[in-house]
Amino acid sequence: MKLARLMKAVSAAVDRFDAQDMLGHVGLERRRSTLERVLGVAGIFGAGLVVGAGVGLLASPVSPAEVRRKLGDGVRNMKSEITDGVRHAKHEMNERFPHARQIDDIVRNGAIKAT
Repeated sequence: MKLARLMKAVSAAVDRFDAQDMLGHVGLERRRSTLERVLGVAGIFGAGLVVGAGVGLLASPVSPAEVRRKLGDGVRNMKSEITDGVRHAKHEMNERFPHARQIDDIVRNGAIKAT
């Protein structure tokens, strides 16, 4: 009975033992991928932006209501610029590729009929 429990415990410990553990036992570590490094730097940069914005708002000589109004205006302007940009891009695509919509409809209808 005790032997079975001991074997079960050893089996569980071996199952949890991975390459990172083995490298750690010899004083090494897994090489981080470029994506992991970039995401780490981007996270720290983003946190710095948030903290800097917070400090800037706290130290601002403008009233909080004025800051909120300016932020709201900026968001609305950005939204309208993005909407206009998308509308312009759609128009340009239709002008440059007038048959793209027809081809897309044919492909979609053909794919629907085939399934």
